Amino acid sequence: MSKKPRYFVIISHCLLNPGTRVHLLGKSFGLCKKIVDYFLDKNISIIQLPCPEFTAMGYLRNPQGRQQYDNIFFRKHCRKELESYVDMICELKNNDNTPLCYIGVQSSPTCSIYWGKHKTNKYKTESMNPDPDAKEGEGVYGVMTSVLDEMLKEKGINIPYLEAPVKESIDSEKSIRFFNQLYDLFNVPKEYRHLEKFLERK
Repeated sequence: MSKKPRYFVIISHCLLNPGTRVHLLGKSFGLCKKIVDYFLDKNISIIQLPCPEFTAMGYLRNPQGRQQYDNIFFRKHCRKELESYVDMICELKNNDNTPLCYIGVQSSPTCSIYWGKHKTNKYKTESMNPDPDAKEGEGVYGVMTSVLDEMLKEKGINIPYLEAPVKESIDSEKSIRFFNQLYDLFNVPKEYRHLEKFLERK
């Protein structure tokens, strides 16, 4: 008798706890609730990663760009914070639980998937303000996302990386595109992918 498939997703800390975000990202729970409901409705487990910015610098930290976090000390901090979580991911996978994806956070220098081109501030370092001329999707992973990817690949784990558009409205083009990416994970037919149907769910 075949076992029923079991799945889990890995998400950035502030998708469940927006209170840890630096103030520029806002504290909205709307999109977070929709994402969590989506997985829980499908009986998919959720692993919430730690917030390395919060555990290194606390609540009253100032906004910084990826450039400021991309150093040997912060990368070591991320690796230390992630160690037990990567062990958890491996233990689940070794016991017939399938990791579906990692979900990062838009505009986060540590947890984003598409950290694009940014302006330079008066101190000649990277600003938190994106360059308006940069193409969407340009750039590299946020620092913690990059470290997580390294650690998972060391264990032979390769999964899709998605970015939650936390700065967008729930009915924006980016939000619709994000939920379509989630639907792709489950091969949901296109005729059932309308965001309106998702929003109608209680």
